[in-house]
Amino acid sequence: MTVRTDVVILGGGPVGCLLAVLLNDMGVANVLVERDTEPYQLPRAIVMDDEIQRALHDHGMDGWLEAHTSRLEAADFTDASGTRLLGMDIPALGLQGVPPVVAHYQPELDAMLRAEAVRRGTDARFGRTVASMEDRGADVLTVLDDGTEVVSRWFVGCDGASSWTRRRVGIDLEDLRFDQPWLVVDIELHDENVPVLPLGVRQYCDPLRPTTYVKGKGRYRRWEFQVQPDDDSDEIVSEPALWRLLAPWVAPEHAVLVRRALYRFHAVVATRWREGNVFLAGDSAHQMPPFLGQGLNSGMRDAINLAWKMSLVVRGAAGDALLDTYGEERGPHARSVVAHAVDSGLLIDQLAGRNSAGIDPGAGYGGARPAACITSGLVLGDDARVGHQFWHHPEVSRAVRARGASFVLVASEPTEVPPEWDGLPVEVVVAPESTAGSWGVLVRPDRYVAAVPADARELAALGTTVANRVR
Repeated sequence: MTVRTDVVILGGGPVGCLLAVLLNDMGVANVLVERDTEPYQLPRAIVMDDEIQRALHDHGMDGWLEAHTSRLEAADFTDASGTRLLGMDIPALGLQGVPPVVAHYQPELDAMLRAEAVRRGTDARFGRTVASMEDRGADVLTVLDDGTEVVSRWFVGCDGASSWTRRRVGIDLEDLRFDQPWLVVDIELHDENVPVLPLGVRQYCDPLRPTTYVKGKGRYRRWEFQVQPDDDSDEIVSEPALWRLLAPWVAPEHAVLVRRALYRFHAVVATRWREGNVFLAGDSAHQMPPFLGQGLNSGMRDAINLAWKMSLVVRGAAGDALLDTYGEERGPHARSVVAHAVDSGLLIDQLAGRNSAGIDPGAGYGGARPAACITSGLVLGDDARVGHQFWHHPEVSRAVRARGASFVLVASEPTEVPPEWDGLPVEVVVAPESTAGSWGVLVRPDRYVAAVPADARELAALGTTVANRVR
């Protein structure tokens, strides 16, 4: 049997399923291939930032967020006793109109995204694997393990750290030189208020054993313990050893153990994100230590970036050249986030007095290091807003989804889209309160600011520049 579609997605984790959901909403047919028939039932990723929350809100998943997430109220680095060395209290709402960061329970997130992908039209092949994949130039031929042939325009590998896709097309990983063994322990409290624990994320800079604590969703809590050279890997994961490690915070009568896992925290980024018609997203393209909570968030950014670009190409509004901007944008952005996560990890040891890595404390929570932004690709001009997420405005949330995916001119006054933008979808939202004194702000379908035109003439010139870039 032969199936024809626009995109084959290998990997039905949260990145692959979010990509499928977005593609459906944007009019792009897709086949999702996932070897597991049910989502993985243990927690892994645990926090979600405001950019990803906003994307889920804008695509109709706000009800799930309200019912299945818990706001984090603080993020800090402390000494072994819990005295804050640096950090911040987290406000209830941020610029995206949602909490800056929330906790979730990943098995619930995975189940929701799977269901949404299927409900919105994905041809989901759960319990199946890919036997072979060949990029034939004009299309990609994928053969599943049951003999089904799928002919698609593109293939996206969302298939994790050991990515079959990445190895298949010969893409290497750049090593950013961080390698530490850590023990991750998840518990579920019987009563989420007993014992009293920190309200957010805390890095205990303990000279004997650096430790991370994360307040999970509801009754879930997580600790990450840096493994020391004299630790026995078999003994440290035993239940008695785990409760000894947890003893400063919680006792067996307070909770049940949910998960224990030894990891090597490391930092790598793909040297390229596209090979012909094949793309990487999520852990197949980048892996980072968890100190910023950005691993899954970064993978979801990949999905958001790729979805709207594929949509414009499928609809004939852009050519294949637009897809070259995917790696051009996501590669440096992800690398910056990975490097920041590495520095945060090194800062823990430095503040504990275990070494002197020369890390600026600005790399810590609430520090002066700026957030990563898009610095190349489809971003134009030197206004400070370019390359950053546009703040929440309900009409912009509506307009970016118009016609599947659209640019939005947030204008200070009523204006017409000049003919130079002909063929590229642009919606106009008149919102002088959101233009910060400028004539207009051009927002991309992924809510990043593409440019800040000074007037209608500059908007027309931008239309010519963008058209030349994407066709």
